[in-house]
Amino acid sequence: MISYFITVLNGVITGSHTGNIKVDFFGTPYYNHERIEVPKDVYASIKEFDKVEYYDKKWKRKPDSQLVKEKIIPMPEGYRWEGDDLRRLSTEERIIAGLDSPPRGYKVEGCNIVELTPQEKVTAGIITQDAYNSQIEQKNIEELKRRLAELMDPILLAKAERDEELKKERDAKVDILLSIEQQPGWPLDVVWLD
Repeated sequence: MISYFITVLNGVITGSHTGNIKVDFFGTPYYNHERIEVPKDVYASIKEFDKVEYYDKKWKRKPDSQLVKEKIIPMPEGYRWEGDDLRRLSTEERIIAGLDSPPRGYKVEGCNIVELTPQEKVTAGIITQDAYNSQIEQKNIEELKRRLAELMDPILLAKAERDEELKKERDAKVDILLSIEQQPGWPLDVVWLD
């Protein structure tokens, strides 16, 4: 009579077999292993080197979440509980958990992945000091243009034409902004005077 059976040693499945369950295994790697008959419909799904406790009474493999709950296997790295199921961490969650490194030019701050500051990029060797200086210079030039543009607003200009006090205040602000270009560190090192 043909049987479907597995061999087990120390609770670990060592082989899947078909044939006579009472066959003599002397001289084979299965000698002295326990033999357990299994149902034909699940025979092919039983994996060698799994532990017997990974399977239920009907020889269907328990889900990993159940094996973790029963403390048969440890919680796999890179997973978390979501209700009663295990869920693989997203790329972002893995980075925040410290399992993976953030992409080049980024860092973890609290529970967020943020871009490195320009100075941190210089320190990390991502950009050169010259490139950093160029970014700062460009930012300061754009800020000066933005502030001047606010004072050149047509409505503000029209009001200043009719209100001498407003005109003096606006002209003083323009003079202060234009004097910024005379600062010794311009455009890299700027003190904004308001």
